[in-house]
Amino acid sequence: MALVTTAEVCDANPQLILSGEVRALHPVFQIYGRRQVFSGPVVTLKVFEDNVLVREFLEEKGNGRVLVVDGGGSLRCAILGGNPVVQAQNNGWAGIVVNGCIRDVDEINGCDIGGESSSFTPHESQ
Repeated sequence: MALVTTAEVCDANPQLILSGEVRALHPVFQIYGRRQVFSGPVVTLKVFEDNVLVREFLEEKGNGRVLVVDGGGSLRCAILGGNPVVQAQNNGWAGIVVNGCIRDVDEINGCDIGGESSSFTPHESQ
């Protein structure tokens, strides 16, 4: 897979930007994990304060994919923690992006995987 920068994608696709088909992450996301740059085919999930589906997806072989989780931006609880991220690393996921909170930041930072989230909290999902 050829590496193309976000700026190049935006420059080459102004109509897709205007239509909303191509969007860049706002710079509110913090980077976690040992891979600061990651890419791959994207799988998306929409959840709210519940990580059951997230955990189920990360139990599958990642095959270099990136999981993007729309957690609604909730700051009340984490929808991703250290154990599922270790499993994702071991299953070959390239990275995980979370619009919401993560927890176990030190454990995640030790993983050979890319990660971004909008915030962190010690509280687990129920």
